[in-house]
Amino acid sequence: MSNRTLPMAPPTAPPPFGTRLIGFFLLGGTMWIAGLLALFRSVMAVVP
Repeated sequence: MSNRTLPMAPPTAPPPFGTRLIGFFLLGGTMWIAGLLALFRSVMAVVP
C-alpha cells in the first residue's frame, strides 16, 4: 500500500506562533470577556 492512494495528512509540525496566538485569543479571549462581563454584571447587581 503506497502513500499515493492515501489522502495527504497535514504536517505534524505545530502551526506558526501567530496562528496559535490568533486561535488562543479567538477561543480563550471570548470566554475571558464573557466571564469579565458576568463578573461586572454581578457586582453592578449588588452595588446600587
